[in-house]
Amino acid sequence: MSSCRRFLPSAVHPRDLPLLQCLSLGDLGAARRFLDDSSHHPGAVVRWTAALSQFAHAGFLREAVALFDLMPSRNLVTWNALLSAYLHAGRTSDALDIFSRMPDHNVVSYTSALCALARAGRIDEARVVFNSMPERNVVSYNAMLAALVRSGDLSGARRMFDEMPERTAASGNVLLAGYAERGRMAEARCLFDEMVRSDSANVVSWTTMIAGYARAGDVWEAYYLFRTMIPSRNVVSWTAMIGGLAWNGFYDDAVSLFLEMKRAENDVKPNGETLLSLLYACAGLGFAGMGKQAHAYVLVHGLDSGGEDGRLTKGLIHMYSRFGYMDWARRMLDSGLSTSDAICWNSMIEGYIRIGRLGEARRLFDEITVDPQGLSWITMIVTWTTMITAYFDAGDVAEARRLFERMPERDATAWTAVISGLVRNERVADAFTVLAESRAAGFAPVGHSIATLLGAVGSVTRLELGEQLHGLLVKTRPAADTVLGNALVSMYSKSGDMENALKVFHEEAPSLAAGGGGTRRDVVTWNAMVVGLAHHGRAEEALRLFEAMRREAEPNGVTCLGALAACDHAGMLDRAEEVIRFMAERQIPIGPEHVACVVDMLGRAGRFVSAERLAKAATDEPELAVWGALLGTCGMARGGGGGGDEVKAVGERAARRVFGLDPSNAAAHVALCHVYAWNGVEEGTVRRNMERKGVRKRPGCSWVALRGTVDVFFCGDRSHPWTDEIYLMLHQITCAIRNTADE
Repeated sequence: MSSCRRFLPSAVHPRDLPLLQCLSLGDLGAARRFLDDSSHHPGAVVRWTAALSQFAHAGFLREAVALFDLMPSRNLVTWNALLSAYLHAGRTSDALDIFSRMPDHNVVSYTSALCALARAGRIDEARVVFNSMPERNVVSYNAMLAALVRSGDLSGARRMFDEMPERTAASGNVLLAGYAERGRMAEARCLFDEMVRSDSANVVSWTTMIAGYARAGDVWEAYYLFRTMIPSRNVVSWTAMIGGLAWNGFYDDAVSLFLEMKRAENDVKPNGETLLSLLYACAGLGFAGMGKQAHAYVLVHGLDSGGEDGRLTKGLIHMYSRFGYMDWARRMLDSGLSTSDAICWNSMIEGYIRIGRLGEARRLFDEITVDPQGLSWITMIVTWTTMITAYFDAGDVAEARRLFERMPERDATAWTAVISGLVRNERVADAFTVLAESRAAGFAPVGHSIATLLGAVGSVTRLELGEQLHGLLVKTRPAADTVLGNALVSMYSKSGDMENALKVFHEEAPSLAAGGGGTRRDVVTWNAMVVGLAHHGRAEEALRLFEAMRREAEPNGVTCLGALAACDHAGMLDRAEEVIRFMAERQIPIGPEHVACVVDMLGRAGRFVSAERLAKAATDEPELAVWGALLGTCGMARGGGGGGDEVKAVGERAARRVFGLDPSNAAAHVALCHVYAWNGVEEGTVRRNMERKGVRKRPGCSWVALRGTVDVFFCGDRSHPWTDEIYLMLHQITCAIRNTADE
């Protein structure tokens, strides 16, 4: 089949079709005869130059070059036509070769050469050509301006823009796009405002600013411009704003704006990019129905045929994977997508993992790791890390470790995933070993991994390990980090080292007005400190800190719970009432944990009837925590020899409430035994009921860390090899305390 059949009928003038047929078939003799027959007609050069341009723009560059070589005479326009043809086809070196061979040049020739050099990144040569031009027009200035912007020389581009004798809207838009694409939105805004004042801003200018602000994360400034833009919005403007909302996580706003676009009076039709943004928004919101409608629109309107990058197909794979429709996602992957990337593979793997099909995720992972199909090592690291995290989440630590050992390349994120996974699976010692290995491999500790380890240290009270991490942070992370500061405060608080917790707390936020460094304390920082002080019995300090916090940050339910716990430890009922009033004034929800704290406080104060009244009135539905607190405080009063029939009655009613919610609650059975401590028959009945139900109280335990080894001791357990020595030491200590008391 001859190549001339490829063109559209309107692409080439009908009178030139025989010439194109000869050139396509390589019949140069017949083509030369065509030219010779018409060479005596006036305007023959113009006609054949026009034909050359038509051939080139219709995609027949080889035929256009052959026509140029056959032409018996040429003029400057002919040379420029061939130069433009090479540029249009992306043949930069050929275009520059033609420019060097041209017998003469004009402003069109020079401008084409400028574009060719800019495309090749040869900016210095482009400057030489520009400076050697005998005359320049706004097109040549714009070409040089675009070359400077493309090279990143925005300062030079701005100087040229200011020196231009004449500007068009395209001039400003070129520089505006350069600023916006590099995140220099302050300079972009200054230029944009100049353009608006001079009436040179058009819909492209406004859209460039909207996209730039959205790319920089300033979505609401982009939205303000979108709402106030003077030119009529087109599909590109709508798409820039919808995409800006979607890519910044404002999925519901993106969907709302898309629906508004569909209702717009000028009947704007979505394009592929609009649909791509909608797909990601639907995936983020879980709007499966709308996502399927978007897919149907794509199919009906032929918006995505796979193409070179298949962006819409990849968006559909991502969306269906997020919905858990993995059969659809796999069908899209196998439907002829020509290129695969991290988005595709990781969307599929994460989708399988999300719905619990870890085996299929592993099969897909093995498929792409055996044959990576040209995927970059960065892409592969992401994929490996996803699988490693999945195995840790499934509790298969051994397989996660095996995969990590097999990784061909590792980055800081992969090391962090392993450290965090080990901590989640309570393998704290192994996590510290991996941290040391990561440092030996040349990777600085990532903030997230250190914060995770600090949390683990706090949960097992391995203070010496926490101090090592703190020292590592001082050495490797001089920059302030609120998250790590909070993790340190929490670690020291949970480990009982309140002095160091307070030290980190006060160092974390020096006065910003005084120009201090550090980070601003947030509500998490304050909560860690208030709760820590309350937990360790330093009630007055906790309450003072609660008052100070109200001047710097807004307390939340956790803060108020810490304040109430402090009041409970110190028996400060009046202060507790103030905290409850504060919560009501600030409309902070009063949850069952707050009520349980006050109920416990009333019980400790001997006000059992008031505590029961509060438990009944404070919650719409029965709450285990509230009634458990009331039962516990009744048990402590009776078990300690206090209270009377009233306490016993309240305790029995509280026990019935608790057993109605949790019949096998071991702590409640023990508390009820304490309520009946002075009545052996009733206590025995409770214990027999425990045996009948199979309820066993978990023994209390404590642990001691010494020289890197943690020893765990359970109540009544005599399995430790040093049991006799330990009990002898305890006996000696007890005797010494008694003797001191007697004296």
